[in-house]
Amino acid sequence: MMIWSMTVANDTAQSDKFDYRPTVFLPKTDFPMRAGLPQSEPKRLAIWAEQDIYGQLREARKDAPKFILHDGPPYANGSIHIGHALNKVLKDIVIRSRSMLGFDAPYVPGWDCHGLPIELKVEEQFKKKKQKKEDISDAEFRSACRDYAKGQIDVQREEFKRLGVIGDWDHPYVTMDYRFEANTVREIGRFLENGGLFKGAKPVHWCVSCATALAEAEVEYEDHTSHSIYVKFAAGEDLSDIDAALSGDVSIVIWTTTPWTIPANLAVSVGPAIEYSAVRITDSGDNTNLKVGEILILAEDLRAGVLSAIGAEGEVIARFNGGKLDRRRFRHPYLEQDAPVLVGGHVTLEAGTGAVHTAPGHGQEDYEIGLKYGLPAFNPVGSTGLFDAGTPVVEGRHVYQANAIMVEHLLSCGALLETSEIKHSYPHCWRCHKPLIFRATPQWFISMETNNLRDKALAAISETTWTPEWGENRIRAMVEQRPDWCVSRQRNWGVPITAIRCEACGSHKVTTPAVVEGIAKAVELGGADIWFAHDAAHFLPDGATCPDCGGNAFARETDILDVWFDSGSTHACVLEQREELTSPADLYLEGSDQHRGWFQSSLLESVGTRGRAPFKGVLTHGFVVDKNGNKMSKSKGNVIAPQKIIQQMGADILRLWIASSDYSADIRISDDIIKQLSEAYRRIRNTIRFLLGNLDGFDPAHDAVALSERTPLDQWVMHRLSRLERHVHACNESYQFHRIHQEIHNFCSVDLGGFYLDMIKDRLYCDGADSARRRSARATLYDLADTLTRLIAPLLPFTAEEAWDHLPGSDEKSIHLQSFKPVADSSIDDAAWDRFFAIREQVHTAFDLAKKDKVVGSSVAAAITVPGLDDAFAESVGESWEQLFIVAKVEAGDAITVRAADGIKCPRCWNVGTPADPAHAVHNELCPRCFEVVAD
Repeated sequence: MMIWSMTVANDTAQSDKFDYRPTVFLPKTDFPMRAGLPQSEPKRLAIWAEQDIYGQLREARKDAPKFILHDGPPYANGSIHIGHALNKVLKDIVIRSRSMLGFDAPYVPGWDCHGLPIELKVEEQFKKKKQKKEDISDAEFRSACRDYAKGQIDVQREEFKRLGVIGDWDHPYVTMDYRFEANTVREIGRFLENGGLFKGAKPVHWCVSCATALAEAEVEYEDHTSHSIYVKFAAGEDLSDIDAALSGDVSIVIWTTTPWTIPANLAVSVGPAIEYSAVRITDSGDNTNLKVGEILILAEDLRAGVLSAIGAEGEVIARFNGGKLDRRRFRHPYLEQDAPVLVGGHVTLEAGTGAVHTAPGHGQEDYEIGLKYGLPAFNPVGSTGLFDAGTPVVEGRHVYQANAIMVEHLLSCGALLETSEIKHSYPHCWRCHKPLIFRATPQWFISMETNNLRDKALAAISETTWTPEWGENRIRAMVEQRPDWCVSRQRNWGVPITAIRCEACGSHKVTTPAVVEGIAKAVELGGADIWFAHDAAHFLPDGATCPDCGGNAFARETDILDVWFDSGSTHACVLEQREELTSPADLYLEGSDQHRGWFQSSLLESVGTRGRAPFKGVLTHGFVVDKNGNKMSKSKGNVIAPQKIIQQMGADILRLWIASSDYSADIRISDDIIKQLSEAYRRIRNTIRFLLGNLDGFDPAHDAVALSERTPLDQWVMHRLSRLERHVHACNESYQFHRIHQEIHNFCSVDLGGFYLDMIKDRLYCDGADSARRRSARATLYDLADTLTRLIAPLLPFTAEEAWDHLPGSDEKSIHLQSFKPVADSSIDDAAWDRFFAIREQVHTAFDLAKKDKVVGSSVAAAITVPGLDDAFAESVGESWEQLFIVAKVEAGDAITVRAADGIKCPRCWNVGTPADPAHAVHNELCPRCFEVVAD
C-alpha cells in the first residue's frame, strides 16, 4: 500500500542548505504496522476477561430492547473444527453488531452432552482399562459419560473464546445439568399429557452396529452396493374372473434391493390406477426359473425393461388396472403363507416392476399400507442384526449375510428371475457409517397428526423469516413428508422417557402431570440417574392403581430420549428459564443440515407444547469445503484446522475470511484464500494506521470542525463515509456480512487509498499546523478513524480494540461497549464527481505511460494538458486542478498530454514550481506555501 511508504520517502526530504524534516508533520502513532495477532490476541482476551467486558456490556444495555440469538448446542466431543469456527464467528458478528446497533443482545453458549458418541468414547476408555461394559454398573457408566462430557466442554470453551467470541462463558447451558434434565422431563411429560406421545411397534431406522434406533437427523446417505432381484410370487387362487386369459401358471413379479427382507414379506402392493399387463412368455432364453407359456403380471410401462432384464420375450394377453388385484391371493416364494395384493398410492413407475414386495416390519410405506389392511409389523430381526430363532433359511444369520443367502435360496426354489448388483444412495448411521436397516420395534413416537402437529408446524414455518429464503421451502418439504418422530433410544447416556406403565394392561395413564412433576423435582436434585436408581413405586403416590384396569403393579420405561429432543427443548429449558433471555428467540443460526436436525426438532417440540415456533427468524449457512469444492476429509488430507490459522495468522484473519464469505452457499477455504484475506486485512489495518498517524496531538474536544466549515473535499469524503455507514447498518440488519467487508475494503482501497488520502497528504504534512485546510482534514480523519473502527468491530474485534486504544479522545471503555453512530452528511453533486473521476482515470493512464517512457518520475513533477475541464467544478470543491490531479501544472488542451514541469523542486514538499524568494539566503528554493510556514 502506498499510503505509508510515501510518507517514509518524505522523511528523507531535505535541502543541502537546511534540514526541513523537523518542519514537516509526518505521521506518528504507536499503532504498529505489523499486527502480530497470534501474540497480541491472547493478551487482549486476558484484559477483556479481567475487565469483564461481557458483564459491562450487559449493564450498559440493560434498558435497551432485547435481541436474542439462541445458540444451537455443539456436541461436547473433540476439539472444534473449521465448521464450528464458521458457526460461532457468524453468531458473534450478529451479537456484536446488534449490540452496537443499540440492542441488549446477551449470548448464552450451550453444549449438547448426551448421546451415543460420548457412550462410545467412554466404552473405549473402559476397554483400555481392560474392563468390559457388562461388568460396569449403569450408574458408573453414566458417571463416566458425565465426566467425559465435562472435560470436552472445557476444551471447546477455550477454543471458542480464542476466536474472540463474546458471551457468558462462565454460565453456559449444558443439557446434562440437573435442572436442564428436569425441564426435559417436564417437556416430554407435556406430550404424554396432550396425547402426542405414544408407544407403538413401527419400523424405524435402526443401526445394528450401535444397537439403537436413529432419528431422521442422524441418518446420512452414502453410496452402497446392493443385490437387485426380480422374484415371482405365484398366484394362490384362480384369477380368471379378472380376465379369462389369467388362467394357468400365473405369477406377479416384484423387484427389490433388500433381499434380506423377503423372510418378513407379508404382501405385494400395486398402484390402483397403474395399468398392468398379463404377459405370456414366448421365449424364456437361458432363464432356468422361467418356462414358455407361464404368465407374468407386470406394469405395462415397465414391461419391456423387465423382460429385457430377465432375458425373456412374451406377448400381452390381457390388461387391467391395479385396483382389480385388490386382496387377491398370491403366495410367498418359499414360505407356506399367503402374500395378498394390497392397493396403495405409494407404488410408482420410477423403477422395478410396478409390484412392490411388502414387509410392514421393514419399511415406513410398507407399514402404513399394512396398517390399512390390518397386517402386523412383523420383524424377525434382533437388535444386533441377527435373525430370530425359527426364521426359515436365515435363522441366526446376520442381515449383512442374508442378502447372498436369500439370492441363493430364491434361485434354488425357482422364484428368482434375475439378480445383479446396483449402486445407489442408501441410509447409513451418522456415527459408525454402517448401513442401516428399517426394523419394527416397540418405540416411543411423537405423532405428527395428533393435535394437528404437522399442520401447525407448517403454519409456523410460514410465520418465520428464513435467511436465505430458500430455507423455508427446504424445511417445509421435510415437515410435509416426515413420519412420526421416534424419540426413544435403547442406550444408557441420556434423559429417560419418564413414563410408568401398568404391568397388567400396559397403560401409561398412571403417569399423570402430578407424577411427572414429582419426577422432575427429583431429577433437579439428583439428575436423571435418579430414575434408574428406583423402581416405579418410588415415583407414584401410595396406593396408586391403573385408571384402565385397576392394576397395582407398575414398571418404569428404560429407554432414553433422542438427543434431538434434548436440544429441541432448549427453548423451554434455557430461553424460558434464564432471566436475561426471552422466548421465542429472534434468531436461530446453524448450518443447512439443521433443517432436518435442530431447527426441525425445536420447531416440533415448541409447536407441540406451545403452539408456536421457538424462533422468529432462522439463518442458515453452508458447509466449509476445500478450494475445489470438496468436502473436508482427513482421508483426503484437505482439512484445515482453525487452530492452525489462529496460531499462524491470528483469529482476526480467520474471522475476516468468515465475514467475507457468502455463507448462503458452501464456503471455500485454502491456504491461498487465507493469504488473500490477510492482504485485505493489511489494507484495512494500514488505512486505519495512516488515519491514526495523522491525528498525533489531535483533541476532538477542541480540534473538531463542523462539517459545514470543512473544505468541499472533506465534505465529499464525509458524504462517502455517511453512505458507507448507512450501507453497513442495513447489511448488519439483514445479516449480509460479506457485503460489509466488500464495502469497507472498497472504501479503504478506492475512496481513501486511491484518492482522498493522496489528496490531503500535502496539506497534512506541509501546511501550517493551524491552517484551516489542515484542521479540516484532521477533523475529517478523526471521523474516518472513529467510524471505521466502530464498523469493523463486530468483524475484527481484536484489531478494532487495538485501534480504539490509539484513537485520540476515546474513553477508557472498550470499543465493544460503544454503539454505531450515524455520520453527518452534506449535499454532494455525485454526477459532477463521477465526471471528474472518469477524467482522472484517463489522466492516470497517461501518467503510467509517461513514467514508463521516463518522461516524468512522479506526478508532482509533471505538467499536463486536459481537455474539457469544468472550471466550475474545481471552484465548487475549492481545489485547483493542480491539487485535484496532484501535479505541478494543469492547462487546457485538445488531448491529455504529460511532460516534465518547469520550475524548481521545493526541498520541503517536493512540489515543482517557482520559489517564493529566490534571493533568500537560506530558503531560496521553497515554494510560497512552505516559505510562509517555515518563516512562521
